[in-house]
Amino acid sequence: MKRYFIGVMIIISSLTLVAQKTTFITPDYKKIKKALSVKDSPTFYPKLMERYKAHDTTLSPADYHLLYYGYSLQQEYAPYAHQPFADSLMAIVRKERISPDQYNLILKYGTAVLDKSPFDMRYLDPMIYVLQMQGNKEMVEKLEFKLGRIIETIFNSGDGLTEKSAFHVISVSHEYDLIRALGFGFGGEQSLTKGECDFLKVETNDYGINGMYFNVSALFKAKK
Repeated sequence: MKRYFIGVMIIISSLTLVAQKTTFITPDYKKIKKALSVKDSPTFYPKLMERYKAHDTTLSPADYHLLYYGYSLQQEYAPYAHQPFADSLMAIVRKERISPDQYNLILKYGTAVLDKSPFDMRYLDPMIYVLQMQGNKEMVEKLEFKLGRIIETIFNSGDGLTEKSAFHVISVSHEYDLIRALGFGFGGEQSLTKGECDFLKVETNDYGINGMYFNVSALFKAKK
């Protein structure tokens, strides 16, 4: 199945936006932790996550900023953990064609993976495809909203063109997901800078962009 983030380009309609951005919403983890810790607040993390898992489309960009970056502060955050059903799901997804009798397996495996890794975009996308094929328009819209908001959150954190303005991510896989969402092909080289950034080379493009930087400080903190 060769479908990656169809429809997400509604959010990022032109790659020229990368160069035009001048303000970023970078994560301030001290402020995020404080906002998520007040039990009687609507931003208390368990409340936000409950709404997120219920596919609540009233969650705002600010809510998603807290949800996404705040997840790296939670005890269950394990960016290097292998999800049990991930291999089974990807074995199906990598096929050129997926038969209808495998649709429910994709939904089953995808739901299981996302329960443990709620922001993993690789598994949202095939679930959206299956739901489209099954005619479940309501759930398609909810998952597309969720996928779009995650990408928008990362996109708003920087422009990826320098270490100082790197995109902030909480998973290495999100680096590749954002590159695809922006319309770039991975250039086959990944390197860690002296700071806390990954640099991913991209394929030759019309914008003269050699590669993109991703701040992975959240992953380094998880190792400690």
